[in-house]
Amino acid sequence: MNFNYKELEKQLDNACKAVHNDFLDKFKSNIYISAGGAKLELFIDDMQKEFKIVAVNFLRDYNLEKDAEAKKRVFAMIKIYAKKCIEDFSKV
Repeated sequence: MNFNYKELEKQLDNACKAVHNDFLDKFKSNIYISAGGAKLELFIDDMQKEFKIVAVNFLRDYNLEKDAEAKKRVFAMIKIYAKKCIEDFSKV
């Protein structure tokens, strides 16, 4: 399949930034803050689920569910964003 993966990555980048900003807002509103960080695991689980939803929806929307290269790139990109998100929140 001849597909512009750079454009795909640009669109996915925008979607991942939106998830990141959403979780930043939730974190700032104390949804995931508790004494001793007990809600950190819940935060990480929720964030991972949300990024996976973004990836699956993105692949579906672009009709790329069967494109192995697209899947590889999409899941690699969300993994990077999830890691960045966790690193950003660990600084708070």
